[in-house]
Amino acid sequence: MAVLPYFPMTFLKWLCLACFLYSSLGLDKPNPSCDPHDLLALKEFAGNLTNGSIVTAWSNESICCKWHGVVCDNMNGNFSVARVTKLFLSEMGLEGTISNSLCRLDQLNLLNLSSNHLNGELPPDLSNLKRLEVLDLSHNFLSGTVSEALSGLESIQILNISSNFFNGSFLGLWGFPNLLVFNISNNSFTGQLDSHICSSSNAIQILDLSLNHLFGGLEGLDNCSTSLQQLHVDYNSLSGPFPDSLYYMTALEQLSVSGNNFSGQLSKKLSPIDLNFTGLPNLFTLDLATNRLSGSLPNSLSSCRELKILSLAKNELTGLIPEDFANLASLSYLSLSNNSFGNLSWTLTVLQHCKNLTTLILTKNFHGEEIPKNVSGFENLMILALGNCALKGQIPSWLLSCRKLQVLDLSWNYLNGSVPPWIGQMESLFYLDFSNNSLTGELPKSLTELKSLIYLNCSAPIRTASTGIPLYVKRNQSANGLQYNQASSFPPSIYLSNNRISGIIFPEIGRLKELHVLDLSRNNITGTIPSSISEMGNLEVLDLSYNNLYGSIPPSFSKLTFLSKFSVAYNHLRGAIPSGTQFSSFPNSSFEGNLGLCGQMYSACASGGNTGLKPVVPSGSNSKFGRGSIFAITISIGLGIAVLLAIALLKMSRKDVKDSVDNFDEEFSRPHRLSEALGPSKLVLFKNSECRDLTVADLLKSTNNFNQANIIGCGGFGLVYKANFPNGTRAAIKRLSGDCGQMEREFQAEVEALSRAQHKNLVALQGYCRYGSDRLLIYSYMENGSLDYWLHENVDGGSVLKWDVRLKIAQGAARGLAYLHKSCEPNIVHRDVKTSNILLGESFEAHLADFGLSRLLNPYATHVTTDLVGTLGYIPPEYSQTLTATFRGDVYSFGVVLLELLTGRRPVEVCKGKNSRDLVSWVLQMKYEKREEEIIDSAIWDKDHEKQLLEVLVIACKCIDHDPRQRPSIEQVVSWLDGVGFKDVEQ
Repeated sequence: MAVLPYFPMTFLKWLCLACFLYSSLGLDKPNPSCDPHDLLALKEFAGNLTNGSIVTAWSNESICCKWHGVVCDNMNGNFSVARVTKLFLSEMGLEGTISNSLCRLDQLNLLNLSSNHLNGELPPDLSNLKRLEVLDLSHNFLSGTVSEALSGLESIQILNISSNFFNGSFLGLWGFPNLLVFNISNNSFTGQLDSHICSSSNAIQILDLSLNHLFGGLEGLDNCSTSLQQLHVDYNSLSGPFPDSLYYMTALEQLSVSGNNFSGQLSKKLSPIDLNFTGLPNLFTLDLATNRLSGSLPNSLSSCRELKILSLAKNELTGLIPEDFANLASLSYLSLSNNSFGNLSWTLTVLQHCKNLTTLILTKNFHGEEIPKNVSGFENLMILALGNCALKGQIPSWLLSCRKLQVLDLSWNYLNGSVPPWIGQMESLFYLDFSNNSLTGELPKSLTELKSLIYLNCSAPIRTASTGIPLYVKRNQSANGLQYNQASSFPPSIYLSNNRISGIIFPEIGRLKELHVLDLSRNNITGTIPSSISEMGNLEVLDLSYNNLYGSIPPSFSKLTFLSKFSVAYNHLRGAIPSGTQFSSFPNSSFEGNLGLCGQMYSACASGGNTGLKPVVPSGSNSKFGRGSIFAITISIGLGIAVLLAIALLKMSRKDVKDSVDNFDEEFSRPHRLSEALGPSKLVLFKNSECRDLTVADLLKSTNNFNQANIIGCGGFGLVYKANFPNGTRAAIKRLSGDCGQMEREFQAEVEALSRAQHKNLVALQGYCRYGSDRLLIYSYMENGSLDYWLHENVDGGSVLKWDVRLKIAQGAARGLAYLHKSCEPNIVHRDVKTSNILLGESFEAHLADFGLSRLLNPYATHVTTDLVGTLGYIPPEYSQTLTATFRGDVYSFGVVLLELLTGRRPVEVCKGKNSRDLVSWVLQMKYEKREEEIIDSAIWDKDHEKQLLEVLVIACKCIDHDPRQRPSIEQVVSWLDGVGFKDVEQ
């Protein structure tokens, strides 16, 4: 378990509270008439927006002080006319640019436009708001430089422009004498810190410069020592040692400098003054992770008695933990991972006195040491990570006294002995990782008694609060770390893989209904697979591979609908593989190494055969070999060696002879070794096929042995070939690439999905073929290729695809997708809707193709997958966070297709300018600027079609809404598209 830092965001909560207090000052006052100049300015501002609740909520009523988000005050005792002093418009879905008219609200002292979809640059006249005290523009899509717009804000106290796309020099952002909060994080500012940061305002309390491109050192903060409470400079390119002034910021409460290149030693004198933390009595968060700090830890850190969070992960620190760390009574989170600390026994002896410690991450330290046998304390510990330390010894019994322990990671060590039976008494434990050790003995039955995995105790307190520094768990070297912000976010898991554990899997394991991951792979477990596992309805990962299991895979496993990874490879299993549901999408590698297994997509099941519970043992009248048997074996071995030598000599004799056969031809001109394991060649033709008498030989010949000249397209995970059959018909053959790990999954998922899906706007699957290790899909041939070709490749495509043709294509593709979502049984999420997967027939009618990335879903169900799937430019924004395939995700991708039809542009244009590469962002920006006519492809723009074009643009923008809940269903989209030109689209 590796831990990476993340900067705290508590100042945002503080900021929101401040804004709320500001905005509430005038809520209960009467509403006098609105100043006419302010009224006009607000109307112009709202008129410049293209979306948002205020666009319709702000009526034409002249009393703007009644409008939502507007606060007015009477100025100079004039009770008849009020001036607008505050605009609190956070999270209102505002889209468009910030109108320059706001700059005429000269009495404005609070402006909060945070968490909207505003774009463009800041109006330069913003600097005219001399009374403005609070400005929050965070979490928008604003861009450009800001120094001119902000330079005249002489009254500003709270300035937050974080999480935008601002750039330019950092040096021009000063001169605010009353500044308290300054947050420019998560932008693209450049430059060095200089002495003007705190000299212009001697009362600054919160300074957040993280996630920019700043460089240099921290020397420019010398003047901040008296007032600064929070300093965040994470993830820049800052370097050098820490300046002396840093240790004299007496008011400092939070210091996070992670993800930079700071170096030097924390406890050695870098100047005439020893670097100590005694001058930081109020510090409660210290994040120095992911730098190049070296040396040992200073004793003076223990003087920070308020310290709650301490992260020193991923540095070059060495030595022992100072004894005085026992005085850190408030410490709740400590990460020392990825350093070179020594003496684990001493470390635990010191830290056991930290009574409030809940999270302790010691991964990758104490290399090769013995794990201590006698430790006390840690009554409140919830997370303990001691992985990848090469520790020796046995799992210590003192862990049982950690009654609140929920997450325990002892993976990648050299621990021996057995999994202790008392493990089942740890009532709070729900994440257990003992993988990659040398554990022996039988699998303890007590594992089935872990209460937190048996039922979810809703009455129990929340497992743990977020520390602000999430944990990252890496299961292997190549994978990215999975982020968990708190213990309750961890998936309930048991990892015991890669040990030498024996025994059986007890049927009582089915009681662990809250378990999500069960990995018992690479052990010596025997017996049968209990069918009770099928009662673990939350199970997502089940790995029982490389054991000595026998019997069959319980058919009831088909009920495990959330299962996304499954393997029983290399056991002694026999019988049929469960069919349908998730099992149709698992690759052959999940079942290989079991000679007795069979299934629809794996190896054909014989009518009889041994399906008993024990491995097959040859029977005979005598267990000893006779002379005849020995003689026969000897002759067989001799013949085998002779054949191998002959083959070797033949290859050597032809070593210098160039093979003139094409690679594709070579693969099909001789048998595959894998073909024996996968079964004989198999060709399946469906009832709708036009080629009833087709053979495998015809299939190969029709593509000229898959000659490159026959390639007509590149689909997901494979090439598409044109095939001319002997009866004069044509087809498209998709040959799935054998080098891809998901090849088998795609083949099975697409076959099962398309065999059930029959619609005039879907590409008809006529059959499939298995030949050796190759998988072939036989489709109806589409005379006009893909929509992608006509929009982006064919130079005359624009003239051919007139607007009426494009609209017909959009309507047809929408109907095909609607059939998949609602009419097909079971319902199907496509997950890769794009123009290259929309094929065009002879009359340019649309046919939706390529279901290789689809997951069969039960109605109203959402299944979590393990991979982010789709194509760049079409992937919905929520997929990167949830990895969840949904119908609304397909609608987003279809919205991008509509934009391509309207604009003639690709979703991602590599050769375009920075602001034009992303089609979705570009369209939204142009729409905000009321330049819709410039969005439309010039090849189809016509005044006669203007109404239809703009209607489809509205539909497309609804489909690509950032919030999936606001997107229409595909049935609504079909209805709207069918009504284009006949009635207005519903707003």
